[in-house]
Amino acid sequence: MPEIDIETTISDVKLFIEKLKADLPEVFPAPSAQQAADADQTVVVNTNGKVLFMGDLLECEIILNPDIEKPSCALEDGRLLAYIKTENEDISALADTWLRAQANEILPKRITDWAQKIGVQFNNIAIKDQKTMWASCSQKNNLNFSYRIIKMPNVVIDYLIVHELVHLIHFNHGEDYWSTVAKHCPGYKEHRKWLNANKYAVLADSDIKYLPPPPPAQEPPADNA
Repeated sequence: MPEIDIETTISDVKLFIEKLKADLPEVFPAPSAQQAADADQTVVVNTNGKVLFMGDLLECEIILNPDIEKPSCALEDGRLLAYIKTENEDISALADTWLRAQANEILPKRITDWAQKIGVQFNNIAIKDQKTMWASCSQKNNLNFSYRIIKMPNVVIDYLIVHELVHLIHFNHGEDYWSTVAKHCPGYKEHRKWLNANKYAVLADSDIKYLPPPPPAQEPPADNA
């Protein structure tokens, strides 16, 4: 029986639950914004959308504050905080920009570390917005990766990195190639299954909208009778 990878299993469960929420809104009602009703008038907090990051679904907490210098995102305590100046801010684009920045910061080091482990050398790394392939390796030893792979669990990211780096040894998908991949990534077949099952979630752009808090509930008029 194959060993169960906990990280990808947890990610699968979270993505499945989110799909159920979308398909069965009557079973999973949207959270109420009532908690934000008493917030300060210039700093309003809302939580509605989620962002897929390294296999985890981050709650996105939206903080409306006209006094901030510029809109931005930050990861804090397992949540993605989105700081916006106005209600019209494109929070989805802000989250995707944050994901790109994380990819550019994290992936090159991971790729370099794996290249040293495998014993190969490459020329350049490019992090792009590729939707037709996760990654590629050219005959000039240049590596291209989609920034969207930063949404995947760590073990799946590592598999994709190994997949491309082994092409620097075997520029094909023959038996020797897959034997070398298996040497460095024994669970690669399970990681390929995760990719096939969750590719649409990874390819999807973020979808986060600001929901204004409801007005405070009014007390019923006093009965003077």
